[in-house]
Amino acid sequence: PSARFHHRAAAMSADRAYVFGNRDKHYKVMGDLWMLRCDSAATGTAAWELVAPSSEHTPTARIAATLSLVSLSDSAHSMGLLLFGGYGGSSFRDDAWLFDTCTAARTMLLPHTAQAADASVRHDARDGHLAITHNNSSEVVIFGGMADEGYLNDVLSFRVRTCQWTRHECAGASPSLRRDHSACRVAESMYVFGGNTGGNLLNDLWEYALDARAWTQVVSAGGSAPSPRADNSLFPLGNRLVVFHGIVPRVWNDPEEEVAGVIYTHDAALHCFDLQRRRWHDRTAAVGGDHPGARSGQAAIPCGGGFLIFGGYGSGGTLFNDICLLRVRP
Repeated sequence: PSARFHHRAAAMSADRAYVFGNRDKHYKVMGDLWMLRCDSAATGTAAWELVAPSSEHTPTARIAATLSLVSLSDSAHSMGLLLFGGYGGSSFRDDAWLFDTCTAARTMLLPHTAQAADASVRHDARDGHLAITHNNSSEVVIFGGMADEGYLNDVLSFRVRTCQWTRHECAGASPSLRRDHSACRVAESMYVFGGNTGGNLLNDLWEYALDARAWTQVVSAGGSAPSPRADNSLFPLGNRLVVFHGIVPRVWNDPEEEVAGVIYTHDAALHCFDLQRRRWHDRTAAVGGDHPGARSGQAAIPCGGGFLIFGGYGSGGTLFNDICLLRVRP
């Protein structure tokens, strides 16, 4: 695949993952679908295959959508990839597509702008949202993002087999409006970290109890927390949450010109949050091997007890299409 950022990835199995969409160095939005053999990437070689559509029906090009591995029936072998939302270059999208990874067929489950009159099941067109799966991967839970009316902090779920949306009525104080945050699932909870509010970047950590539909802000007992950031990766490793890279604010000061301000740059830090001890740890120095360059907007794919990091956007306008296997020592 070409160098890219704001693409989305999902692991189909222990040895296969899929990557969809991208924004290239000319900011052109693409809609290509690639398959990666994870076992080959873990041994130092990347075996990619471009997945050509089997019919003329295919999603429009987009970035910052969500791509989720979902269950299509009670059979453990009946799985697919659900694509929702994103930005198509000129507008936010609210269509939902299903990729059949066996036949390469794309099926449109919901067309763009097919909004229900009932506000309780509306699903605003958006990008920069994040999704996790629930109920044996038969349901996709979505949080936040950016829509025409601005930043969002709503929670929605989509049942794949019935094509039904549900807007959650959440207990507890909710996270602030945001996009380009990171999210992952641990047991029956969704964790959300950081993001962009439009004027500020964030470094707060939240837990959403999926069955109780209740938010709780996770208060750290200490340690070295990540600085505010967006477009980073968040993934679980054992009893830890790993925050990897992202875009961060830096204070810019030119005393000769007597001007100052805030600029945004790319970070190469790696932090872990211990879910049992409730403490942050800066583990940047513990990353061995060839450390991937500072970046944001990358994809993280579970592989071999660690995660494959693919692509992203770096300082100076550099785009990546490299793959790095990240394992974090205890």
